[in-house]
Amino acid sequence: MAMRVIALAGNPNVGKTTIFNDLTGMRQHVGNWPGVTVEKKEGVFKYKGERFLVVDLPGTYSLTAHSVDELVARNFLLNGNPDVVVDVVDSTSVLRNLYLTMEIFEMGVKNIVIALNKIDLAEKKGIKIDVERMSKVLGVPVVALNAKEGKGLDELKESILKVAHGELVGAPIIPRYDADVEREIEHISKCLKGTKMASKYPLRWLAIKLLQRDDEIIKLVRRHLGDEKLNEIMTHIGELEAKYGRAIDLIIAGQKFEFIDRLTHEFMSYGQSKGETFSDQLDRILIHPVYGFIAMAVVFYFVFKFVFVFGFPLQNWLAEVFTDFGNWLAPHIANETLRGLLVDGIIGGVGMVLSFFPLVFLLFFALTFLEDLGYMARVAVLMEGILRKFGLPGKAVIPLILGLGCNVPAVMSARTLDNQKDRLVTMFVNPFIPCSARLSVISFLTSMFFSSDRALVALTIYLLAFAVALFSAWLVSRFVRGESELFIIELPEYLVPSWKTLLLHSWERSKEFVRKAGTVILVGAIAIWYLSTFPAPIGTGKSYAEKLGHFFGPYVKLMGLDWKAAVSLLFGIIAKENVISTYGVLYGSEEAIKQALTSLQAYVLAVVTTLYIPCIATIGAIRAESNWKWATAVTFYMIGIASLIGIIIWHLGIALGW
Repeated sequence: MAMRVIALAGNPNVGKTTIFNDLTGMRQHVGNWPGVTVEKKEGVFKYKGERFLVVDLPGTYSLTAHSVDELVARNFLLNGNPDVVVDVVDSTSVLRNLYLTMEIFEMGVKNIVIALNKIDLAEKKGIKIDVERMSKVLGVPVVALNAKEGKGLDELKESILKVAHGELVGAPIIPRYDADVEREIEHISKCLKGTKMASKYPLRWLAIKLLQRDDEIIKLVRRHLGDEKLNEIMTHIGELEAKYGRAIDLIIAGQKFEFIDRLTHEFMSYGQSKGETFSDQLDRILIHPVYGFIAMAVVFYFVFKFVFVFGFPLQNWLAEVFTDFGNWLAPHIANETLRGLLVDGIIGGVGMVLSFFPLVFLLFFALTFLEDLGYMARVAVLMEGILRKFGLPGKAVIPLILGLGCNVPAVMSARTLDNQKDRLVTMFVNPFIPCSARLSVISFLTSMFFSSDRALVALTIYLLAFAVALFSAWLVSRFVRGESELFIIELPEYLVPSWKTLLLHSWERSKEFVRKAGTVILVGAIAIWYLSTFPAPIGTGKSYAEKLGHFFGPYVKLMGLDWKAAVSLLFGIIAKENVISTYGVLYGSEEAIKQALTSLQAYVLAVVTTLYIPCIATIGAIRAESNWKWATAVTFYMIGIASLIGIIIWHLGIALGW
């Protein structure tokens, strides 16, 4: 029997991901939707002998094609033929969440189950919801959930099974608008009747989207009806807008919320909440214009402290394992070239990078904890005012935060911003945000040269990178025309994340580090070994690596660095972790590196690695989202700014006697 497909829909921050993880556990994978760079998460669960494929749709507030996320979610609901649609609704924000529900209903979706999540929080706020009455009013099954604790999950699975088998057939209530709007919906529907669209999409839904001036639907109607008929319809819409005195999109949204409000009075009541919530008390500090920044500095200091305190013992242990393995393997390989390739190249290079996996995993663990806790949304609110002063839109907070993990998806996420100026400026500065790969380099150098203050030193590098990003945004925004959009973000309740969710998210994000070690970094390590071994080994002055390094030697010498640093930085363009693997191959051991560099040189190298040219994958993402000119401008600007700051730090350090 083929797997049944379940589409998981809902607003951002409703607990959709928690439900997805509860259902699928480790049986999930992440990729991209065909043709777009939006993340696609799929997973499988079994129930009563049947297998279900769960597709986690991007979180959206509506299904009008204003962003890629909305378009992806809408297209899957329309064309993906899911057997069941699970619409996750936050019990504490039913009115707002049901807007998306009504849009799904208008699409003609009947095989739907509403997962009413965070029911425990609603009770704490004095919100009472009659779940059975809600199901009757809306015309679809409703299941109350506390996904964080796994309560109601079996009931949800049972409802999914019954809807999939046709035992529960929904009769969703459809929003009604005032007479003028309904007349126009009927008029447009008649115009569309008889076209190929009518057999594929509900006419009422097409008419409403056309009223809302949905770009994709306008293109679709033009293709089937031609310009003349479309212009006639748009003229009618313009006359209706003139009558109301404002955009029909706003009219429909307002009347839809009024319709939802009347419905909620039939199954909801608001009692007395249990006083000021914990979230309210914390927000007094965490989004305060002064205390909030102090708190943020403290939080991220302890993030680095946590990563280093618990990560370095594991990193040292892994490094010893790879070293011992190399020492054991060497005598068993007679061929000197093969021995050098395996021991010095692959184990020495890739092994040194892999030893930093615990640090990367723990960083993602800490960031995931803060995100699921609800703190990262507060960081976004706190930073919004500052970003605007430097020419960045408030919404750029999200791509910048994503950059702490990886700059590639962070650059891609800039496409959710509403205008070209915002997208270009955000893409330009995002590569300055230190990703997890650069964390491994920062950790590598700070652990050897600043063992007692490594968390503080790492924090200064991150703060410097953010400062450079803000300055660059201010500078670049002066040359790009356009206006920034308003920033709107929902502040979720503070919730203690589940260990299961934290571990799943952390592994999903950090396994890319391992994949790169087995592909890009492996190739890089082999290339580095080859260049440092032929035509004669390092130290003879004849190896390709030495020749390459000496060519760029005078340039990096301005920053107090030697030719080996030049080679490392060059290979770091492939992947930033290659800076570590290159040092591993060129020096052979951490002790040799300690002897070769001073703490000032190590700090300069860490800063330059953080700020200079982004990796090839990031350059490719910028080119794909803009053009080659913009990607080239980013590349040369970053080389210039990193060089300038490296030179300043080196000479300032020398002057101060460092």
